[in-house]
Amino acid sequence: MNHIYTGLDIGNGEIKIVVVNANNSNYHVLASTSVKTLGLKKNTIYDEKKLKNSLLRALKITEEKIGMKIREVILTLPANRANMTIESGLVNIRGEKVTGKDIENVIHDTVEDTYDNTRELVSCLPISFTVDDEASVINPLGEVGEKLFLKAVVATSPKEEIYPFINIVRSIGINITDIIYNTQGDYYTIATKELDRKMGAIINIGADITSVGVFNKGIMIKNSYIPVGSSSVDKDIAFVYKLDLKEAKSLKETFALTSARYADNNDNITIINKENKKITINQTQISEVIESRIKEILKLAKNEINRLTKREISYIIVVGGISELAGFNYVVEETLGIKASCFNMKELGARHNKYTSAFGSCKYFDKKCMLKEKSIDMFSLDEIESFISPKKKNMNNDAMTNRFFGHFFEN
Repeated sequence: MNHIYTGLDIGNGEIKIVVVNANNSNYHVLASTSVKTLGLKKNTIYDEKKLKNSLLRALKITEEKIGMKIREVILTLPANRANMTIESGLVNIRGEKVTGKDIENVIHDTVEDTYDNTRELVSCLPISFTVDDEASVINPLGEVGEKLFLKAVVATSPKEEIYPFINIVRSIGINITDIIYNTQGDYYTIATKELDRKMGAIINIGADITSVGVFNKGIMIKNSYIPVGSSSVDKDIAFVYKLDLKEAKSLKETFALTSARYADNNDNITIINKENKKITINQTQISEVIESRIKEILKLAKNEINRLTKREISYIIVVGGISELAGFNYVVEETLGIKASCFNMKELGARHNKYTSAFGSCKYFDKKCMLKEKSIDMFSLDEIESFISPKKKNMNNDAMTNRFFGHFFEN
């Protein structure tokens, strides 16, 4: 059955929205939007009005793309002070076989009394289920028995850290169906059966903050963050060449490379700086500025991984908008080693690494619903039927199709 979900990622640099059609574990992006975030810095809201306006703008653009009103979202949250503990629960199976309701009950038993009233539950991610005394399984649906046991990682955050984000979304009339940490969302985007068996880490380089998550068999068990991100690269370029930040960012994205080794020393660009002076910028030299800062961020992230776990890491995957820069993967491998790589978001309609958290939140929610045997729709059935059934679409179908093709070519 088709379900359409909306993932919302409020980043310090950009707000990202992804609308996903989920059908039998197949996921297709219907729309993706990113707008500049105003009123937020280092995960702290300093101007609610500006942030609301940014959110409303992102929602309006997305709604125009899909031709439907967004009323509910899955919200990704920062995991700055997240606490993760291994907990267990046990319930009686109501019938002969395990159902989604039994799974829901054992999850409730698992999280009960595991945190105080200063914290909020973000997720309860199952490690394994056991029916009676049989071998542990990942999905117990349909298993026959009398008792259901769950071992899971329960993640909570201080209310004072996540409620400002929840309240700002609700204040514009949007219901929050579920929440997830942004780094967890990243994992659900990159997840493979192979990674689900390994121990590794994900580094998300955001605008002001770099998030680090350590994952064991697909579950985030440790996390940390570094108060530096891609905006520092823009500031470095602006300082060296005496440019405003907008011009510095443009040069970073359209002219420079991440790795100076692969830059062209004969490639130059001439611009007017803030002092109204004509200057010539060499591609190799500006790439050296970028490479220096990126290496610093990656080294700090590597130190955090080493601090979080002493166990052997099988993979390190780097995501975030800046990882789209030319030559970024070379710097990642040089700094972090051969086990490290830069993710390449290939989803049609959202082919950019800045969308990993929002897209992954939709996959996470869909898998959660399937485990609990729940059918949750964020749009009305009439809207979904009208959207996915060509025979039932109205005369505005051509205009909608044109908008979608334009959206896919942009992404």
